[in-house]
Amino acid sequence: MKKTALSLLAALVGVFAFAQPKEGTFEQTWTKGPQWLENAVIYQVYPSSYKDSDGNGIGDIPGVSEKLDYIESLGVNVIWFNPLFASGWIDGGYDILDYYKVDPRFGTNTDLVNLIKAAHAKGIKVFLDLVPGHTSMDHPWFKQSMEADANQQYSDYFIWSDTLPDKNAEKLLKEMMASENPLQNTRGKWMESNSPRAKYYMKNFYACQPSLNFGFANPDPKHPWEQGVDEPGPQAVRRELKNIISFWFDKGVDGFRVDMAASLVKNDKDKKEILRLWREVRSWMDQNYPEHVLMAEWNDPEYCLAAGFNIDMDLNAIKDACRRLYFDYKHQADGGVYFSLNGGQPSTHDLYGNPWPEDKLDLTTTPEMMLQTYYDRYGRVTEATKNMGYFATITGNHDHLRFNTGARNNPEQLKVIMSFVMTMPLPILYYGDEIGLRSLVDLPNVEGANHNGKERAGGRTPMQWNGEANCGFSTCAPENIYLPVCPEWTPATSYPLYLKWKQEGAKNPTAKGEISVESQDNDPASLLNWTRSLIKLRKENQAFWASSQWKPIVTQGAPYPMVYIRECQQEAYLVVLNPTGEKKTVTLENISSAAVGEKLTPVLSQGKVEYKVIKNGDRLTMGPTSVMIVKIK
Repeated sequence: MKKTALSLLAALVGVFAFAQPKEGTFEQTWTKGPQWLENAVIYQVYPSSYKDSDGNGIGDIPGVSEKLDYIESLGVNVIWFNPLFASGWIDGGYDILDYYKVDPRFGTNTDLVNLIKAAHAKGIKVFLDLVPGHTSMDHPWFKQSMEADANQQYSDYFIWSDTLPDKNAEKLLKEMMASENPLQNTRGKWMESNSPRAKYYMKNFYACQPSLNFGFANPDPKHPWEQGVDEPGPQAVRRELKNIISFWFDKGVDGFRVDMAASLVKNDKDKKEILRLWREVRSWMDQNYPEHVLMAEWNDPEYCLAAGFNIDMDLNAIKDACRRLYFDYKHQADGGVYFSLNGGQPSTHDLYGNPWPEDKLDLTTTPEMMLQTYYDRYGRVTEATKNMGYFATITGNHDHLRFNTGARNNPEQLKVIMSFVMTMPLPILYYGDEIGLRSLVDLPNVEGANHNGKERAGGRTPMQWNGEANCGFSTCAPENIYLPVCPEWTPATSYPLYLKWKQEGAKNPTAKGEISVESQDNDPASLLNWTRSLIKLRKENQAFWASSQWKPIVTQGAPYPMVYIRECQQEAYLVVLNPTGEKKTVTLENISSAAVGEKLTPVLSQGKVEYKVIKNGDRLTMGPTSVMIVKIK
């Protein structure tokens, strides 16, 4: 094996000027954020799927309160809830009816305040999901704006027009209206209304979600509906945004994850106005709520963190640089990705278990390319934004597949990818990933979960607590749960069982409890306890904290194992990951101070691993699906 060398971070990050937003340089008026973020591990809870306390088949806030001891046992210190606000439930809670009220399916505002207090007593912060770009079409603000009198309180909260801007807009609207369910369609930017106000309104995602009017960066005089960002309507919406934030901060909420954070200002190609908007919000927060946090769904930290957000997220199903670690372009996980048993070879089947034609296989993207592309991008953006905020690594989320997908489904495989996420600077753990919940395909399109071929419902199935009926999620009849509890099979590996289940009407698809908190809680070798061990390790050792250095080690011609260092002034750890089904050995230039012949003992390991100092370097021997974390300073 060729000798290897530490990648110089400068070689990865390039010149800082490239990281600046295209509008030019700016004066940073904020710090990265509260000190407690340095040691944060965020736990994302999809509330409809976590725990049903009243037997109606839908999770709720009292159900989460029942499980706070469990959440505390993970070692996380932040809970992030997907939307809890009153909703029309056409898009999983993201079509808001009232920003100031908890949806009755989850409980009451008082239930939420009590949960926040109980979480705080355990040292756990609480984030809510903020949807500032759009409301439900049934929101009272929108209802008023539909009226003929265009000079009422909420008239200019939305964007109306009696004409469409061009032929392409007409074409897209026609296609959308001809679809099976126009309200759950993302095509184009406009939706028919034929209300007294005007014929069309601008939407922000689904057609049922009218866009809130934060203004246009460069309004076209030929388009009378395009108001400038400083006009009264957009300014009123900005004030409303601050009112919503302050209302919940005053109730004890510690932060918001902001949905589609880059989408608010229209016709803003250089992002100058969206940056100005969020910097204004951040400045206001620093003056009034300095210990609070804004986390964005943006996936572009050079802009997001320059806008004043504390955290951006490296979404694992969007940009190839990160996605190809988790999923290939068909969203498969048993091949065509770095974290796979076959070492990045092409995936041969789709998510339904069907073989792919040979002419559609990706034979050009090698695991070396996958890893180097990730190193290049992650290193560049984190170095460029290191004084602005944090770029979080996720196990998964409500919009994407879980990492237990297809043939990547045994605990040893999942421990390797969990080790990657939990040793990166700021991790987000999606509920259920700690026990290895499976992603499913072809589930019912409940509450707008699936769109444009994305199988989002399969990543939102109920949490599996024990081996009882419905895995302890709910006491209702199995067919009354809003989404099925995960069956004991995976479509990509048990396609005949999947077909039989569908033919029988998908009734009673309750797991037997193999994948559950109860079955793993007292098993030292379980994925659940491995996750707890990783979180404990990072919380007790500053080298793994958010601002500590991440240094990749590039091994020429040997993409496996994945090797990097986490380091602060006091200590350093080497993280070595082999997700493949084969033994891998690599020799590094000496990076430890140990003597020749000495073997270093890992602080945490899985599988057969060895770290031995030899004459020409440090030899790492990694068995199949293995992990080794070694203290080197």
